[in-house]
Amino acid sequence: MTNFNFSDKDLGSFKFKIDNSTFVPTHTSNLIIKSALKIIKNEDMSILDLGCGCGVVAIIISKLTKANLNLFASDISDTVEGVVNENSLTHGISINVRKSDIFNAWSGHKFDLIINDISGVASEIAKISPWFKNISCEAGKGGDLLVNKVISESAEYLNDNGKLIFPIISFSNKESILNKARSRFNNVELIMKQDWPVPNEMLESKILLEELKKDGYIDYKFSFGKLIGYTEVYCAY
Repeated sequence: MTNFNFSDKDLGSFKFKIDNSTFVPTHTSNLIIKSALKIIKNEDMSILDLGCGCGVVAIIISKLTKANLNLFASDISDTVEGVVNENSLTHGISINVRKSDIFNAWSGHKFDLIINDISGVASEIAKISPWFKNISCEAGKGGDLLVNKVISESAEYLNDNGKLIFPIISFSNKESILNKARSRFNNVELIMKQDWPVPNEMLESKILLEELKKDGYIDYKFSFGKLIGYTEVYCAY
């Protein structure tokens, strides 16, 4: 395992262990954590962190809230249990962690809050991005395949009045994801949004980006000569 230093001017700095199978946290993780803290406030609840990676979301929200949280986490990675257990031990946080393909390992469980951080980036974008080195991304051409599956199935795993937090990246089919959420939940609210510059590694594939945008699979804008993407985090209930 290697060290990963999580740092955010609002959230603080934290050290984690990751391995070659672990998705490295991005600014989307930061935004999800901030959004989750807005939802949780100081309310005690059970929380499932889907696509947990090294456990960064569950661990940091637990450390930054006064609420009593019953934490669960899962990821499709073969090494997720060892990685998250080591990080939770280091930070003094108790987490029930399992290897799982979305909800497969959580049959019979229900939660007050499900936090989705499973890949939501168009597959062709994942191939040219710096985010998925050594990590597969089977999210489909619109990046909505897995997110929509989570949205469709989440109600079965939520308690009454339970909530689902999910991000939408500009490199995914936003319309498809929001339509799915609105068909499954009475309320879908935007919690936070943040713009970010498109990584330089992706600028060499400008023709691909333009084609995917034209077809409605992704979105971005130009600002001061730079390509700008965005992350939005929603709460559905």
